[in-house]
Amino acid sequence: MGLWPHVELLPEPGRPAPEELAPREAADGTVGYPVAPERLEAWDVVTWTFRWHGELFKCTAAKPTTLSGDYLGSDEHFAKKHLKRLAIAYYGVFPRNEVTELELHREDLIQPLHALVQRLDEFDHFRPKVYAVHHGRTYPASAKADASGLIALTTGDDRPEELVADPRDPSGEHLLAAQEQLDAWYRTHWTFRVYGEPFDVVGTVDGRIKGLYTGGSWGFVGHSGILSEERGPDGVRQYTVKSGIDGVTDLEQHRTDLLASEGGVASAGAELLEHGGPAGGRRGPQ
Repeated sequence: MGLWPHVELLPEPGRPAPEELAPREAADGTVGYPVAPERLEAWDVVTWTFRWHGELFKCTAAKPTTLSGDYLGSDEHFAKKHLKRLAIAYYGVFPRNEVTELELHREDLIQPLHALVQRLDEFDHFRPKVYAVHHGRTYPASAKADASGLIALTTGDDRPEELVADPRDPSGEHLLAAQEQLDAWYRTHWTFRVYGEPFDVVGTVDGRIKGLYTGGSWGFVGHSGILSEERGPDGVRQYTVKSGIDGVTDLEQHRTDLLASEGGVASAGAELLEHGGPAGGRRGPQ
């Protein structure tokens, strides 16, 4: 949904909306409440299993007198004799008084997600980034200068004496540099193609590369079946794709010199970083 790593809370009808969370309306009209995973106390997948005639099923629906379930066993003769078939799977609907060993299973999702979020730097290799070079050392940097023309550098423990601390940063990790103090200041971003159509990389999700469609083919948007419609922070409709690295072609890194610009390129770089889309360019058919 373009907000990863966020979890969308979906209150049941009649339940109050989560406090302090902004609603987000999906394309189908449903309303959810995105929340960062570190704010969650728990996030679980709950499933039930049961046995019928000694065979194991995953519960898919429950009614007062029956349980429905997908067959988890491997006895083809049993399945063909007693169950219904859907594609390659078998399922059935059974009286509750014939069901045994009804059991709840809970899978914790929050801890694996926390572990993944801690590795975002590793997984987000292709996300657009901005760097500045000062005295031969490269630092992550802001995408645009502040009102005084200064650029914020994330220096960590390395604190060049000639740079001043950013008063807006309580952590003390950001130092401010004038453009003339820098050897270089540049933005990097990646592009690729899927089925010959162009995309700008906006990051990686669960090890898959995520791209924002920059082409203009309505036929590809409507009939490829691989695009997801999203709304950018400015409300503009856009289309994205997620793919393994092996599923893309022409994966290429681009570098834009921000020092060579008098604000235009820097602002464009900031917009790409903030909105996940090419500044001033097309975000798919409008």
